[in-house]
Amino acid sequence: MKLILVIPAAGLLFSGALSLNNVPNTNPSLRSASSDLPSAAGAPRMWSDTDKLYKGESFHLYFASPHAAYLGVIDPDGHFFYVVFPAGQSSGQLKPFVTSEQFATVDELLIQTTSFKADPYTDGVLENKRVFTKSGVYRFLLGDNLHTDDAQSIDVVKVRYRHKPRPEHRVVAYAAR
Repeated sequence: MKLILVIPAAGLLFSGALSLNNVPNTNPSLRSASSDLPSAAGAPRMWSDTDKLYKGESFHLYFASPHAAYLGVIDPDGHFFYVVFPAGQSSGQLKPFVTSEQFATVDELLIQTTSFKADPYTDGVLENKRVFTKSGVYRFLLGDNLHTDDAQSIDVVKVRYRHKPRPEHRVVAYAAR
């Protein structure tokens, strides 16, 4: 009898994750040339200074004000992490990266791939876990309700991460004959 309920629930969760995959990536190249902050209606409310990262690197997420109170991230395996949430919703050792109350005045967050931890939103887990643990696309979600199928109410920034150090560029000089 329980299996009958699990299959539709899993289908809804999967379809919601797929719909967020179709949201266009917002990046700095979409910003207005006359301003560093998007200001036009429909402009991105969140963007990043890069869309490609390697292990040990950091990046900035930028936010237009006013912005939503919640921030989350989905790892390449589809696991959701809460990054920003109200202080009163903390439990055990689960702490927001920045509380929703503090986040209201923030226009920039520095994310360091080696130390960035967030609430894995998993029953029984009462401590933050590292987010960047494998290569793939990480989707940062900004909204007042991150548990919605309405992709229009959520801003998404995608960052492609490689779980290895950035390769060194070697300059090879060839002698002329």
